[in-house]
Amino acid sequence: MAGRFSLNGGAGSSLAEGGGSSPALVATESVPSRRANGRPTRARADEIKTAILQAALAEFAERGFHAGSIVSIAGRANVTRATVYNHFNSKEDVLWEIQNEYLDVQIQAANSILSRHQGDCVDLLRELIRLSLNGVAEYRAHVLIFYQERRHLTGERLKIITEKRDTRVQLFRETIRRGIEDGTFKPDTNATIAAFGILGMCALAVQWFDPNGTLTIDDVADQFCDLVLDGLLS
Repeated sequence: MAGRFSLNGGAGSSLAEGGGSSPALVATESVPSRRANGRPTRARADEIKTAILQAALAEFAERGFHAGSIVSIAGRANVTRATVYNHFNSKEDVLWEIQNEYLDVQIQAANSILSRHQGDCVDLLRELIRLSLNGVAEYRAHVLIFYQERRHLTGERLKIITEKRDTRVQLFRETIRRGIEDGTFKPDTNATIAAFGILGMCALAVQWFDPNGTLTIDDVADQFCDLVLDGLLS
């Protein structure tokens, strides 16, 4: 994958936005587009794929997976339907890649936090909560699609996404369990319920958090951390 993609663009994407209710997502001509044999260069192919994923994010976030279409995604990306199928086998394949991208970033960042914190589980849990909420702010469309459209995945794709979701839950659960064992958190706390509760609370922020409002996502994270720790601390 050629870098992160989001509704606001991002690393590895070269997308032009137009007016109207949704961005006009197009692949640009900023890199050489064809080899001598007529096939797109690798850089151009990556740029087109990123544009398609960007378009699919907008399409699924606005219309949902069921109502969204490959034709509409192609139109948003300014490519042909055939070009979309050159990069993805199906609409479900596009959804799967969007889901993977969000979960992979979250899991990698959480593991990085865990590797830096071998001691205080309170500070560790604060950082994990902050990470989850920053994910909601930065990957708003991904989060909406993850919780609303995951049910449309099938077979091996659904299995992989479910395993990654469970890995994320386990990172929170293990942190809480450590706090219970060392006496920091209440001994009667159910670590699994607490982990799902925290992640659910963070995910719901996608429905009401306004990045242009008076509160920053860090303000929200501070209050969430206080609420959670007030309930957990011994």
